Amino acid sequence: MSAEGLKKAVLDRARGEASKILAQAKSETEANRSRMLDEARKSALELVQAARQKGVQDRQQALAAREREMGLESLKAKNNLLDEAFRQAAAAFKALPAQELRAIYSRELDGIDLKDATVFVPRNARGDFEVILKGRARVEEDPSLEAGYVVARKDYRLDRSLVARMEEIRAELRPRVAELLFGDKR
Repeated sequence: MSAEGLKKAVLDRARGEASKILAQAKSETEANRSRMLDEARKSALELVQAARQKGVQDRQQALAAREREMGLESLKAKNNLLDEAFRQAAAAFKALPAQELRAIYSRELDGIDLKDATVFVPRNARGDFEVILKGRARVEEDPSLEAGYVVARKDYRLDRSLVARMEEIRAELRPRVAELLFGDKR
């Protein structure tokens, strides 16, 4: 074989090898591209599903937050109604006729040992209490009292002021009011 023939044979063989390598590279590239495209689609699908799930969770959280807000608004409205009822009860107590208040206070103070006691009363109520107590205790005005009285002795203190009475009533009625307002006992 001549040098020219040898050269041609080597080149033909190299071209054949190059064609095979090129075909194999194209095949591998197409397989890689297809695999990467599948992976990208799968990743995109996972991202979309994650975003949908996050959206659902966000909506659920927003709904739960709104329900809590509405519950708090409802509770606030109910508490306002309750506070108004107690304000009206306090106003009604303060508006009782003096004779009726004296009768209430007299009944309450009748069985109490008032020896060495001081009875604190609202401003301008000293005269009424002096009549009720008939000298059994010292009477002093306390401008912080709206209505009612406070008996103080060394060994005890009895608070029958309007504020104390309202708190006592509130505590007594709390289970019933809770049942009426909330449908259960709290």
